[in-house]
Amino acid sequence: GGAGHGGVMTLYHTTSPAVAELIMKSGFKPGRGGWCGGAIYFVDTPTLPRTKYSIHTLDGAVIEAKVDMGHMALMDSKCDASYGHGLASARRHGY
Repeated sequence: GGAGHGGVMTLYHTTSPAVAELIMKSGFKPGRGGWCGGAIYFVDTPTLPRTKYSIHTLDGAVIEAKVDMGHMALMDSKCDASYGHGLASARRHGY
């Protein structure tokens, strides 16, 4: 996949009530795990489908956020892109 440029979108982040409170106080911080590696994951609906849960998923709270989509790295469902695999590769290529 190539790069995309997006505007601001309303997206949702599912987490635990305790972590939601920390995020609201200090802002988002990338996680340690996830589908494509340590990142901040959002979905476009307030309810996270169970098919999107991983062993790292916390729930009980949902944060609605306005997200500036900026310069996006586009990857397939296995986190592969034309420049390599996963979050680390995207970062090495300026995303």
